[in-house]
Amino acid sequence: MLRSSYDVVIIGTDLPGLVFGALAAKKGYRVLVLGHGGQDNIYDFRGFQFVRRPHLLFGVLDSNPIREVFRELALAPEMRNLPRPMNPICHVVLPDARVELTHMKGILEEEIQREFPGKVAVLRDFLSQAAEAEKDLEAFFRDLPPLPPGTIREWWHGRAHRKVLEAVRRRFREQVAPLLAEDPRLRSLVAAPLTLMSGLDDPLEVPLPALRLVNHLFRGFHFVEWGLDSLKALFVDRVKANSGDVRPQDSVDMMLVRRGEIREVELRGRQETIGANLVVLAGDQGALLDLIPEEGQKKRYRQKVERLAPSHHLVTVNVGVDRDAIPEGMAQTAFVVGNPREPLEGPNLLCVQVDPAMQPLDMVQRDQATIAISGRLPAGSFDGKPSSLAGFGRDLLQRVQTLMPFLEEHTQVSAISSVGIHPRSGDTVVEPAGLVPFWSETHKRSLGLATWPLRTAYRNVLFLGEGAAGPLGFEGAFIAGLQAFQLLKEKLPLKSGV
Repeated sequence: MLRSSYDVVIIGTDLPGLVFGALAAKKGYRVLVLGHGGQDNIYDFRGFQFVRRPHLLFGVLDSNPIREVFRELALAPEMRNLPRPMNPICHVVLPDARVELTHMKGILEEEIQREFPGKVAVLRDFLSQAAEAEKDLEAFFRDLPPLPPGTIREWWHGRAHRKVLEAVRRRFREQVAPLLAEDPRLRSLVAAPLTLMSGLDDPLEVPLPALRLVNHLFRGFHFVEWGLDSLKALFVDRVKANSGDVRPQDSVDMMLVRRGEIREVELRGRQETIGANLVVLAGDQGALLDLIPEEGQKKRYRQKVERLAPSHHLVTVNVGVDRDAIPEGMAQTAFVVGNPREPLEGPNLLCVQVDPAMQPLDMVQRDQATIAISGRLPAGSFDGKPSSLAGFGRDLLQRVQTLMPFLEEHTQVSAISSVGIHPRSGDTVVEPAGLVPFWSETHKRSLGLATWPLRTAYRNVLFLGEGAAGPLGFEGAFIAGLQAFQLLKEKLPLKSGV
């Protein structure tokens, strides 16, 4: 039975979808958010705050798209009070070097001179040229059209920037990137953080996101209490505050297609059908498309989605420890590289975060801490079984001993966020929420800035899962939300006076 109807129905709780939902509700659209099994990033495990992925929050204060979202949602006070710059930004640990990245130029240059004698001028030149090149991108990022373009109007929109963009890409490839090419150690100093910020196998080979992310990196990461979860809660609250509905426990059982559009969604276990003018897939696109009956499937599009398989999965091992296990002076975030001359994947690249849940300082315990150790598991090494994740987790723990030699003797409890126990059978199972997909390829017509289009083969369906953020990572989620909001206003203009 059709109980209610909405302008926008969002299925899932991935960040791009929630940003979009908050913008739509603020504008006056009637919005419904269905949790569809979405889980918080932070979870409690035997008294410790564990995470399903590390918090890498950047661009919070300097990204125009992020500022625009907060401005549109009247969240200026939160913008001022929530984020706090991390200083030092992070540590990058190589086999024979340990560098503290910091906002303070003099200290950073001292670090480089100590660990990379004679290379200060090289890194200074690299950062200076990257900053200058990014200035040419500002106009483009302030008015970024949907990528790839889906209409002639959008193509012409992008064409206006084409000469500038081509010049920037050429400058990066010919003048900026070569500065680091001769020294794998110095290159890894930059590439290690960028790899985990972007998900790309070699971010320094993709000019536009590389420029954007390099400048975000050296402006710094941000501490936000409770991290991604608190940001998502902000956008959910904005949906509610503007007469939208949020039903976190409800899931979709079936999506009904009529004339190439999904017009109704049936809820699981409720004998309730919801009408929708626009549907947003804010989760695993493949799994959500499986909810469409056979006769409504667009098989060619479904095959395209299936072919876009992740190149890696981000796997996180959480360890509850005595705080004595943490080396003195260690930054909250560290990137650990095993061999700069080998691919930055598997145990060869770790992201290590201390107290990764980002709990308020007055809640941090003095005698114990949580450490999250994350690595990129090549998709070809994952057979879909918990045992392969457990084996990879052991490799990560063994590798991190180079940074924390006394970790094992101080460990109280540990768990892999992508491995759980089935509540009925008691068997060990894969937890999809803790298995974060990374895509190394970008869409051919997206300037290297998008992994998958926002538009789908269904006329009234947009994709705003994590893949929509593309290689711009955290900032990309806000860009995708803004682009989708613009498409909504074109597809479904509000009636005059609303």
